[in-house]
Amino acid sequence: MEEEKEIKTMNKPLLIAAVLLALAVIGLVIWLVIVKGDVKSLQAEKELQKADFEAQVDSMMRVHNDLKESYGQLSAELAEKDSIIQADAVEIKKLLDSQWDYNRIKKKLAALQTVSQGYVRQLDSIINVNKELVAENERIMEEYNAEKQQNTVLARQKQELTDKVNTAAILKPYNLEATGMRLRAGTTETSTDKASRCERIKVTFTLPENELAKSGYKTFYLRIAEPDKHIICKDESDAYSFPFGDGRLQFTEKLTTNYDNTKSSEVSMCYYKPAGKDLKSGLYMIDVYDEGGNLVGQTSLTLK
Repeated sequence: MEEEKEIKTMNKPLLIAAVLLALAVIGLVIWLVIVKGDVKSLQAEKELQKADFEAQVDSMMRVHNDLKESYGQLSAELAEKDSIIQADAVEIKKLLDSQWDYNRIKKKLAALQTVSQGYVRQLDSIINVNKELVAENERIMEEYNAEKQQNTVLARQKQELTDKVNTAAILKPYNLEATGMRLRAGTTETSTDKASRCERIKVTFTLPENELAKSGYKTFYLRIAEPDKHIICKDESDAYSFPFGDGRLQFTEKLTTNYDNTKSSEVSMCYYKPAGKDLKSGLYMIDVYDEGGNLVGQTSLTLK
């Protein structure tokens, strides 16, 4: 009995140690289970943070690239910020894929957001400036077109006034008459309406006083059309023609007279028939042109 009692006494510390060891093992197991749970929780949180960071980077880059595609060419100054944004985004993606440093990644992401916001502000500023420039350009163009239109109107009015002045400056003869003339007794000249007796056709007219016309020598051209519409002229050369529009007209006779624009003056022009030639019977149409090729007078003469 004593032996058994002694054995029990000797095994009691071992039993206590075994119990304590078992408790320690159990505690360690429980701690490992808790730690494992915490690790899984931290890993899950890390993955969520990583996904959140990636989503933020992707969202910022999507907005940035859309803005750059739409407006990025507005200024070369934006190219520098664009390079920084692109480089920061690539670096953050590498950090997310290769290592996990929450604070560093968060700091990089904050820096990326700052640069991206600066890009947007600068872009907005450029867009606003461009809008102002476009509006200013439109205003200038409107003023230019209005001034151009006004100048066109003024130029047209000036041309119309010039044309009126030029037209008013054209000498318009009046009292234009044509008469057939013959010599009697070799010295006396009388009028006649007989073709066989007519030796010359005399055309008279009055030049009016006209302060708009310049004083000086003025040339007038006489064109006489025979009853068959043929124009009487010495020959068909340019020496007996004058400019008219884009071409020239043959004339019968011409006269240069010294004109004084302060008073009216009488002018007389004559066509002498060639020796041995008789004038035809019928209606003669007679036109008078000035040196500018303007038809300034018309009359007619009938010879029987």
